[in-house]
Amino acid sequence: MYFLASKKKVEFLKHFESGKENENEIPPLTLLVRDKADKDKTNFEKLIAAIKNSKKGTTVGEFAKDKFPSEFLDSWRATLSKENFDIVDASSYLAYVMAPKEDNEVMLIKRACQATVDLYSRYLKDQLMEIIDSDKKVKHCKLTELVDQAMADKRYLPGIDLSHVDMCYPTIVQSGGNYNLKFSVSSDKNNVSFGAIICALGIRYKSYCSNIVRTLLVNPTKEQEEVYSFILSLHDEVLQKLTHGVKLCEVYQAAVSFVEKNRKEMADKMVKNLGFATGIEFREGSLAITPKSTAVAKKV
Repeated sequence: MYFLASKKKVEFLKHFESGKENENEIPPLTLLVRDKADKDKTNFEKLIAAIKNSKKGTTVGEFAKDKFPSEFLDSWRATLSKENFDIVDASSYLAYVMAPKEDNEVMLIKRACQATVDLYSRYLKDQLMEIIDSDKKVKHCKLTELVDQAMADKRYLPGIDLSHVDMCYPTIVQSGGNYNLKFSVSSDKNNVSFGAIICALGIRYKSYCSNIVRTLLVNPTKEQEEVYSFILSLHDEVLQKLTHGVKLCEVYQAAVSFVEKNRKEMADKMVKNLGFATGIEFREGSLAITPKSTAVAKKV
């Protein structure tokens, strides 16, 4: 294993390089310190030589979607392009490494999930009920700020060390017919509308993520109740199809078929992502239930 990094980062990794306790745990490490004098030309030569001496020396893995811009990375990509390597996307391989959780990791995720549910049920839901009952005018973005502040209050997150708690993303509150189901959106400045209210929030505990999305229907019509019940049955269908050895795109297609069979008028309203692996990464894009994902669900 080779690491090319700044002097500060190399110092951080040095105890792995020399520690006898790690001899049987990890491959030998070679740490290279960035050299700005020659713009890392010598370091790049060492890395290319190491690649050629590794296995068959013909294949290089990369994270295909991570094209970060910088002079350093541009230089490395230029050096790599001069060689006749086969470039493959290694994203899904690393995702499979990170997806299985040890027992202690499962417990951390459960703690994160419980904290998220507590924050929602002890604070956000009560706030929404008060807004509705009192006919208050409160902006979505203001409610988001209040939720983030409440996360630091022991009353709403009992039994957990708040020093290890953080939000996975700013809480999202949407209503009034203006909805965007991506987790990258921000709550807007419109007031909470008493119809369909969607809340999304997730707490990270000791680096492990959780996530919940809740839909509150205020005085729903019969049609809204029927649609909501159908979506719950669709959720059950997805979980039933999500079994060992099944491609994630097949799970997505099973959901499409279920909708087309039972509520055909809703087929063109389906989102393109029905779920994803989570853990240290909030969203593992390589393991998402999408129409094009060929990754296979695995029980480990």
